Amino acid sequence: MSLAPDAWQDYRHRRKRLLWVVLGGLAALALSLLPAKAWHSGKPVLAAFLLSTGTTLWSAGSVSAFPCPRCRKPFTHDDDTRNEFTGSCLHCGLPKWSNPA
Repeated sequence: MSLAPDAWQDYRHRRKRLLWVVLGGLAALALSLLPAKAWHSGKPVLAAFLLSTGTTLWSAGSVSAFPCPRCRKPFTHDDDTRNEFTGSCLHCGLPKWSNPA
């Protein structure tokens, strides 16, 4: 059995987590407006913003650092190029979603 399906499943998991983190951050910002208005303070909004920004950056970094199933180097960037929308590994050329064997 090949490790490729597990590797690509990990990539899908990372992308879904990023989506949920972004949506959760937007929801947290929206909900933080209620106590901010009640308390006449911007601190709840600032706290929600900082928390959502930090978790979004962490999750986006996880997607960006996904290792290629074939060469184990970062799939979306090399020394001088970064392309989060690439269809193939920037190191070995493995097409996205394909079996590395």
